[in-house]
Amino acid sequence: MSRLRDTGAALAVAMLVVLAPVPAAAQETGKPMTIRLEPKAMDGIDMGKAVVVKGLAGPTPQRFLLDGISYMNPVGVVVRPVETGDEIALAVTKYAWNQPLREGATDRDPLRFLFRTEGEFQVSVSAEDAGTPYRLLVWVGDETKPDFAPVVVEASAYDGDGGGGGFPWLWGLVGLLALAVVAMAVLLMRRKRA
Repeated sequence: MSRLRDTGAALAVAMLVVLAPVPAAAQETGKPMTIRLEPKAMDGIDMGKAVVVKGLAGPTPQRFLLDGISYMNPVGVVVRPVETGDEIALAVTKYAWNQPLREGATDRDPLRFLFRTEGEFQVSVSAEDAGTPYRLLVWVGDETKPDFAPVVVEASAYDGDGGGGGFPWLWGLVGLLALAVVAMAVLLMRRKRA
């Protein structure tokens, strides 16, 4: 998992610098607009798909929506200001825009969140000053396929006694407990008669 996290982080930072950004659409002042993002395969990305957004943040948040995500897909969201010193705020939400699950701000180094989710999630980017340039990267990794050990083992592969009825001492213990219960019941019945 740590290797996947390091790989995702390295990809995210490299892609913010190298890839050609997609400009964010203009929005009316005071009215947040939601843009649906669709990650696509890109040159230089061996695992997963990504989308890069080039935008101008302001007090009115720019909102982005991604859907069709499986819990088996690792997700990375990275934002960075174009000019050092500009503060860019990033919030990741699941259901309500005003209830961020992860949030933070950056003024120099890229801010990144790595997580897993099912279905859809939203990203909101804002800044105190209108027209603050930023770059946003959303990376959706390939679906991981865990290697589970089989639940059922063939009899020929079993190294035990061949399934001959269990442990003999366990059956002896069960017999002793049953005998003790019967003896207690007999003693209680005799006391009630007296």
